[in-house]
Amino acid sequence: MPSASRLYIVGIGPGSPGLLTRRAKEALTEARSVVGYGPYLDLVKDHLSGKAVRSTGMGREVDRAREAVDLLEDGDVALISSGDPNVYGMAGLGLEVASGRVELERVEVVPGITSFSAAASRAGITFRDSVAVLSLSDLLTPWERIEERARTASELGMPMAIYNPRSRRRTWQLERLLDIVTGSGEEDRHLLVAKNVSRPGESLWWTTAREVLEEALREEIDMFTLLIIGGEGMAKGWGWGEGMGKAEGVGGGDGIAAVEPAPDAKIRLVGVGPGDPRHLTQEAEGLIRGSDLLLGAERHLASVGALRGGLAARCLSISTTGRFEERIRARLAAAEEAASRGKTTSILFGGDPSTFSSAWRALSRPGIRVSPGVGAFAAAAARVGAPLVSDFALLSGLDGEAREKAQRLLEAGFAVVVYNQSSGELKAIAEAASSLDPERPFALVQDATRPDEQIAIGRASDLARPKFDGRRCTLILAGPAADMRDGMIISRRGYERKYDY
Repeated sequence: MPSASRLYIVGIGPGSPGLLTRRAKEALTEARSVVGYGPYLDLVKDHLSGKAVRSTGMGREVDRAREAVDLLEDGDVALISSGDPNVYGMAGLGLEVASGRVELERVEVVPGITSFSAAASRAGITFRDSVAVLSLSDLLTPWERIEERARTASELGMPMAIYNPRSRRRTWQLERLLDIVTGSGEEDRHLLVAKNVSRPGESLWWTTAREVLEEALREEIDMFTLLIIGGEGMAKGWGWGEGMGKAEGVGGGDGIAAVEPAPDAKIRLVGVGPGDPRHLTQEAEGLIRGSDLLLGAERHLASVGALRGGLAARCLSISTTGRFEERIRARLAAAEEAASRGKTTSILFGGDPSTFSSAWRALSRPGIRVSPGVGAFAAAAARVGAPLVSDFALLSGLDGEAREKAQRLLEAGFAVVVYNQSSGELKAIAEAASSLDPERPFALVQDATRPDEQIAIGRASDLARPKFDGRRCTLILAGPAADMRDGMIISRRGYERKYDY
């Protein structure tokens, strides 16, 4: 096969063309062949003209990965994955199949917006301390492991993003999860139901875990639904209603708390991704270009300054001598003043506004639009391979209990990502975690996708002495089914239970 041909494992986002990143669009353009599941190919059909397109059905993941590698004989190939390739996507399998046949330096994982980020942004949710991400599908993971992870996350009081909650044939698992998070009826937790996120027929509404235990409402939940279960440190902004209940048109009832869009909002909170402007979504770029004023930290303004069109005249970095919180308040005050004059403002946030950002400080104001961005965890995971493809948890390093929480989550079988901390603090967490499995691969990434990016991949003992130190670091503690190949981390999601490959 041509030595220069490349395999792109591309995250195309949850569905909306606006949530496709510039880099994903470039990869689709550069590829001669595009391989994917039929309905996902339909989501990017406008970018497939002139391509050799190979479509496969549900349950043919291994075949797709093999075919993508075979097609490298003819030139560059894009293997597409909905959402983000590291979130129940094709990154792990694609790298695993490719590793036996090509050098992995020829494979690029292109991160994308995942459904829980899109749903959280749509509903005005921010995760301030942590979030656990689980799939209730036991096709590739034994149910006993899923239940142990759910119980651990619930005991830690963490918010949870639940993928694949219910199907026609798999109905009891959701009820079991809700029993766990409600303490068998002794407690209750707020719950966001998000159907067809960023696709036609999208519907989001608030309810409670106990209400979903009612059979009539459970019937509304399917494989196109994502659930976000409330927990400690989860801030609920303008999309949160005082009355809890089903959305109108989905069963009605008093206390309707459906999430309403704000397409004409004068204030936008825009995720600009990890730093490389190629990871901007097309929606974010459109909002930025259509704003009268751009506010944000200097590094975030600089990351969008590379866009064509002369944005510098509309950029403003508001600095104060106070704490970080005061700078956010100052930016919001400037945006509100501009809105009073009929002007639109985009306040820029690094990564994704819903995850460990200060966006929660602005979301009490109604009528604010939030645009998701590629999170630091997704960018870092893509740079080191496929370390997350099964259940994982995100922790803020600013949480004083991050080390203890990481240990418990790893014991339950989660992969764990910790960020918003210095490399020194993260190395200590890695060393403590290594007692579980000294051979498990970890990664430390500083300034992911920025010009000064630095990466260390290895065992915990290797990370104890990386050649860099400082802040803006992300620690990735891979899950139990992970290994290193050609300097990259590959986690197995469990396809070996279903296929012989």
